[in-house]
Amino acid sequence: MIYPAETVTLKAGSTCVIRSAGPEDAARMLQYVHIMLGETRFLLRTPEEFDYTEEAEANVLAGRMNDPRSLMLLAEKDGQIIASADVRSHGIKSRTWHRSNLGMSVRKDYWHLGVGSALMERLIAFAKNAEFEQIELEVVAANRRALNLYVKYGFEVYGTRPHGMKYEDGTYANEYMMVKML
Repeated sequence: MIYPAETVTLKAGSTCVIRSAGPEDAARMLQYVHIMLGETRFLLRTPEEFDYTEEAEANVLAGRMNDPRSLMLLAEKDGQIIASADVRSHGIKSRTWHRSNLGMSVRKDYWHLGVGSALMERLIAFAKNAEFEQIELEVVAANRRALNLYVKYGFEVYGTRPHGMKYEDGTYANEYMMVKML
């Protein structure tokens, strides 16, 4: 689905633009993802494991724009992508048609400015309009900022995946599975 560009006022009075990510954003999205993967251990991949080509990323973004049950947003400030988030169908099977998955990331320099809240509000509204009955996500249990955001918007932990992620140094991170009923 296509979400038109919207200027959003953040905390401290600064602004950003939130809009759909499209195929023309592929190169900048790849750059953004590489930055994100280097800023936090809370994402599933390492920078070395992210090997999408610009063409592959453009195809993914085009598919998202053409899917009425998928919305991928990005937030831009001063020409740079500072956050991205998406909600999409859990699958095409009739027994899971009511479920959606949510993912979100925000550049470290923009934490605590309200970018995540602005994205979350738009994704929840989209999910309701797309007639999803629930939104699901997974989050590293130690990611307190993300947990606080999700709880603020009505998500509840319904399970824990022990050792959901294993890091290069041999340590593990548990993951919470969360759901918001719409």
